[in-house]
Amino acid sequence: MKHILISKSIPNSIPISILILIFTITGLTGCTEADTPTPLPLPDKGSLVLVGGALAASNAQVYQRFIELAGGALQARIAVVPAASSQPVKYFKQFQKDMERYGLDEDQITLFPIAVADDKSTADLDESQWRRGATDIQLAEHLSQYTAVWFLGGDQLNITATLAPDGHKSVLLEAIWALYQRGGVIGGTSAGAAMMSDVMIAAGDSWGALTEGTTESYNGMQDQENGPLMLAPGLGLFPHAIIDQHFDRKARFGRLIVAAELNKATFPLGFGIDENTALVYTAANHSVQVIGAGSVTAIDVSHARRIDNPHGYHIENVRISVMQGGDHYHFDTEQFVANPLKSATVGHEYLNLAKPVVSGVFSRNTRLKDLLTFDLVDNKGSTQVVSYLHQGEGMGFTLRFSQDEYTTGYWQYLDGLLDSGSAFGVKLDIIPTEFSIKPLTATTEVASSKALAAQ
Repeated sequence: MKHILISKSIPNSIPISILILIFTITGLTGCTEADTPTPLPLPDKGSLVLVGGALAASNAQVYQRFIELAGGALQARIAVVPAASSQPVKYFKQFQKDMERYGLDEDQITLFPIAVADDKSTADLDESQWRRGATDIQLAEHLSQYTAVWFLGGDQLNITATLAPDGHKSVLLEAIWALYQRGGVIGGTSAGAAMMSDVMIAAGDSWGALTEGTTESYNGMQDQENGPLMLAPGLGLFPHAIIDQHFDRKARFGRLIVAAELNKATFPLGFGIDENTALVYTAANHSVQVIGAGSVTAIDVSHARRIDNPHGYHIENVRISVMQGGDHYHFDTEQFVANPLKSATVGHEYLNLAKPVVSGVFSRNTRLKDLLTFDLVDNKGSTQVVSYLHQGEGMGFTLRFSQDEYTTGYWQYLDGLLDSGSAFGVKLDIIPTEFSIKPLTATTEVASSKALAAQ
């Protein structure tokens, strides 16, 4: 396994512990930030592969696209940055194994020592000593020999803290930008995707964002699963929108809407990437394409209206678009383009169901992409579908999805008989709502009957 690259030749037989010692002496002793003036911005020529987390080893489409953009199986040289991970060596080995599965040799994939956590799977190493690895000039210079960078998942705040401490680019981050601008590819999964936007979602869930707003407090990874929205500066590699990940499974579209609305003047667009799915950005033509197993949900608050409502978060005319199966979005023209193999559903709807309601795990089409593509745009029986967000008694939200003259839909079987639908320009209103839920048990019914009889 190849861990680091330094300027001197090191025999393969030297133990890892000695390699790290040599790196510490030769690399970090004299490390410093670059003293050169900030260069003028260059036109970006590279690509980004943003994965929504939980990337399956069997997802050939995503791995092969990344390898292709890195120069192909013969030319690709990939630097892996594990800064986000709690087990940097363990998950590097997993990524390396996956890459070998798709035709790369072990020595084409290198672990760059930037981390904040000690990997419990390596008894003889303390990877937390790699915290300042991004400031090593020799390591940064060596990145010029690479065609790609991959960021492991974990905690995105660890990525920004090591590569851009206090908002200042490290020499390694400058080298990563240089790789990207000369036509290389930068990829990342989960946290490695979240940090690519200028505005980075660091923590919180949809319920917390809608009911509590934002926070500047962060107590670790558990805060990524619940609580108010936390925003922080990202690395800004993806210049067009805010990125979110693990999107559909963790129902994060509420928090992405709040994040985009708070940054409406500069980033009114957000992309939520499902697990085992990639959003591939091509800088040369300012477009993205969706590949992999799931979908990417685009959220646009450009023309949304926040309503001053004392009862809670109220917003109308959010536009939501579901992309999957090779669909594109072009930033220059602000147009969604369905995979040309798909057929338009308008006028050819498959379903004819009136007033479909999706309210829980026993409902049909509980996933956002299925609710919009099946129950709405491929359903001639209704122009809207309603769902709810609540915690039982008290305040919650009505989620009203509707289609109008700006809404389009597409569908096709692209992989055997697996449906691949698209829904562009769906209108969403989020309205605060009071809920009162009373379970009617057999005892409740008897008591109610007696009360009625007594009247």
